Amino acid sequence: MNKPGAGKWKLALLLAIALSATAFIGWKMSRDTVVRAPAEIEDYLFWQARDLTEFKLAGAGNKTLGLRDLKGKWSFIFFGYTHCPDVCPVTMGVLGRAFKILEKETGIQPEIQGIFVSVDPKRDTPESLKEYAAYFNSKFIGVTGSAAELEAFSRQMSALYSIHAREPGKPDDAYLVSHNSSIFVVDPQGRLYGRFPPPQTPEEVAGVFLKMRAFYNERGKKRWGIL
Repeated sequence: MNKPGAGKWKLALLLAIALSATAFIGWKMSRDTVVRAPAEIEDYLFWQARDLTEFKLAGAGNKTLGLRDLKGKWSFIFFGYTHCPDVCPVTMGVLGRAFKILEKETGIQPEIQGIFVSVDPKRDTPESLKEYAAYFNSKFIGVTGSAAELEAFSRQMSALYSIHAREPGKPDDAYLVSHNSSIFVVDPQGRLYGRFPPPQTPEEVAGVFLKMRAFYNERGKKRWGIL
C-alpha cells in the first residue's frame, strides 16, 4: 500500500528528472551548434579561447596596462619595436587603416583598442611609444616593461621574440630584434581569442573581425539557451 503523498512525490521526482534531461539536451544541442565557427574565420580563431593571467606593462604618463584594461573591449595587440625597419611600421599601418574601416561601423569604435607592445625596453620608453603608436592611430596605446614582464606577457600570447647581439664595429644601440609578426586579438572577457598572421591587409583585418565579433556575440546568446 502506498503511503499518503507518495504518488505526488514520485510525480515531482519524475518531473524534475524530465526537466533536467530537457535542459541538458538543450544545452548540448546549443553548445554543439555554437562551437562551429563559420568556415571563413576558422583559421583566424584559436581552437579554444585562452584566459590570460594578470600582467603589468608601462605606458606614458606613469600609466599602466593590465588585464583589467583588456576586459570589456576587443584588443588588437602587436609586438614589435620602434627601431624595426620594415615589419612593424607596415603592420601598424595596416592596423591603423583597418581601424579607419571599422570606425565607420555603428557602435564599433568604443569596443576596440589597438595596443603596440615594445619588446625593446632598452631603446623604447613609454613616452616614445606613445608618439609612435599615435602616428598610426591617435587612440593606439604604446607600452613596454622589464625583460621579465615582457617575457611573461608575450609567452601568454604565444608571441616569442629574441634580441640579437650587437654586430662588431657598430654602436651599442644598433641591434635587431626578431619577433612574432601576427596581430593578436583578445576578446572582451580578457581571453586570447584569435590572430591575424602575416601578411595582413586592412580589408582582411576589418572584414574578418566583424565576422569574428558577430560569431562571438551569437555564441554568447546561445550558450545557455534551452531549445
